[in-house]
Amino acid sequence: MSEEIAALVRRLATGDRADRRAARDGLVALGAPIVPHLLPLLREAGTPGCSAAESCLERLGPAAILPLRAVRREGPGQLRAAALRMLATLGGGDALSAADRAAVERLVRIKLLDEEPGDLPADSWIAVPGAEVSEIVRALELHHALPVTTAMGLSAAVHHENSLTRGADDASRATVHRVFITPEFEGWRLLYGADYLRDHWASAVERLSAHCGEAHFYAVDDGNGAQVWWVSEHGRDRRGHRTYGDPEWVGEPMEFERRLMPGEDDEPGDPDEVAEYADGVRDPEEVASWISVQPTAVEVLDRVGHGWLAVTSDDVGPGGFAGALDI
Repeated sequence: MSEEIAALVRRLATGDRADRRAARDGLVALGAPIVPHLLPLLREAGTPGCSAAESCLERLGPAAILPLRAVRREGPGQLRAAALRMLATLGGGDALSAADRAAVERLVRIKLLDEEPGDLPADSWIAVPGAEVSEIVRALELHHALPVTTAMGLSAAVHHENSLTRGADDASRATVHRVFITPEFEGWRLLYGADYLRDHWASAVERLSAHCGEAHFYAVDDGNGAQVWWVSEHGRDRRGHRTYGDPEWVGEPMEFERRLMPGEDDEPGDPDEVAEYADGVRDPEEVASWISVQPTAVEVLDRVGHGWLAVTSDDVGPGGFAGALDI
């Protein structure tokens, strides 16, 4: 290591923010040769200089791929794990060598044998009853479906880059999304995709219900206090609620709502409770507990099969998205 690079790497771990920034800029200017010298700082998250070293590599971008692959291929051994993580962070699965991709696939198959998924996020999701994965894939026109652990599927569809905007031959722009289909929990499969559901939930539940008979959408946005739940059957809206919708309620109350609404013979209750159920139930997780399954309770439910990760375009595979996924 040249004295110049050594001095700059040491400065990445200093307490002065301006000095770290100057060292980072100096290292990035030196280009690909700095890559092997940054990896020792990445062996353990939270160590001094770790985030600054990651920032250097991210700014190098594609220029760091070949040096990282060289470390994976030639060592030293103690840096191979950090090199693999940064390859995935910078370029996703497509940045890995064929040997590394095969190793990841083997690890996934091993993990699937005794996976314990745990509870699922309850920000936004779709629930589909009694559907085969092939039906869901066909309904949403998904591609490249791969078996994945639940941790991997959620990393890909929720926690990391899960949409890409690409140019087409006709100069138009198209967005490709990743979608995670969970294992089956007591007859229900849940679908996740942070960007996909934000942009396409209404058409997705319509298409899924047309193909599979029924589909539900649930969402909670704590930032603006919005709650949404929607039930579609055979391609038509049956019942829905949107906090800021116009109208707020769509369709006739479902049976579970009627059972919860104050009846004529009920004793007068708390005014807030009466108001909450006057039109129906507003809380998506409570609705899910009545008519499908709650994501935060699937850990105790019977599970069948494993999850699948797919994309919305045949031109981009799941490995075309950046981010080091959990397995």
